[in-house]
Amino acid sequence: MLVAPGTWQWQSGEPIRRLMGRVFGLLSFGFIARLDAERAKAFGVGVWAHDPFVEEGEMRAHQVRPVSFGELVEGGDYLLIQAPLTPRTRHTFDRATPRRMKPTAVLVNTAPGPIVEDTAIHQALAEGWTAGAALDDLEEEPAKRRGRRPRDPLFTLPNVIITPHAAYYSEQAIATVRRIAAQEAVRVLTGQPARYPVNEVPAGAPEPGARPRHPPSRRRPPPAQGGAADHPAGGGS
Repeated sequence: MLVAPGTWQWQSGEPIRRLMGRVFGLLSFGFIARLDAERAKAFGVGVWAHDPFVEEGEMRAHQVRPVSFGELVEGGDYLLIQAPLTPRTRHTFDRATPRRMKPTAVLVNTAPGPIVEDTAIHQALAEGWTAGAALDDLEEEPAKRRGRRPRDPLFTLPNVIITPHAAYYSEQAIATVRRIAAQEAVRVLTGQPARYPVNEVPAGAPEPGARPRHPPSRRRPPPAQGGAADHPAGGGS
């Protein structure tokens, strides 16, 4: 885990003691974010979340404090992005956003890379606006581009971890992805409705080829544009 430079001491119990009382912030409160919240609470941190698509009462039911985007950015010690990439969320973390964060804060992006502007987070890390960052790939996903060489200046910084959009990886995850994909192919080819469609299905529309067994997919609309104090990012998994 990344922490502010000079604060990590490997003494018995020290890492957990240093986390207790700090704020673990979640940008979105979907399925994955909720699992992250449960794991984070075990370390004694307070969990805050911002998601305009989730009722505040639902967050409180999970012992999570609902906050505005501004409160999340300014109050979080560890800020995890788990929001979808939409035209509204692209570059949510631009040059202005890290300046509002605590200088001891750590930014973690396990959502699509373009939510964080590369040049902005580089400046924030290099100039000390933000203590550290962990990014599951960058804006252009360089690890997936044939022949790409790591020339991005972010690779030169000691206070950032970058992974090739593979933070989900485990042997179990790979097996699950393959199994679900195969099962979905079989369902569609045998005339059954897909369990995980990626296209919109209008409410009330009949499923082609079979009687629906599951409610139609209801994708969340992109959030409306908001002000700088309360950026409308959220609704992710």
